[in-house]
Amino acid sequence: MLDEVEYQQINQLYFECMQSAQKYRNDSLMKSSLNELFSPLVQEYERITGYKDLHHNAIMHHRISQYGDPCRKCGKPLRTPQAKMCVACGENV
Repeated sequence: MLDEVEYQQINQLYFECMQSAQKYRNDSLMKSSLNELFSPLVQEYERITGYKDLHHNAIMHHRISQYGDPCRKCGKPLRTPQAKMCVACGENV
């Protein structure tokens, strides 16, 4: 999971890769795949977290602030900071 500073770095890199992908769509002569175009993002995420081969779209959902505190009963993160119940174990928060 990414803290806010790490997420801002990743978000900027995602934006840059997305621009490359849009240029790719407009230039039919380019031979790069989307995985190649987003490889800088995947490599940076791996450098920060140590996790390999994560899909570039999945990386954007690994932001700590999107989730709530850990559940008191099972320890899994709540789905949102405003969650009233843990969906993993059913504990009321």
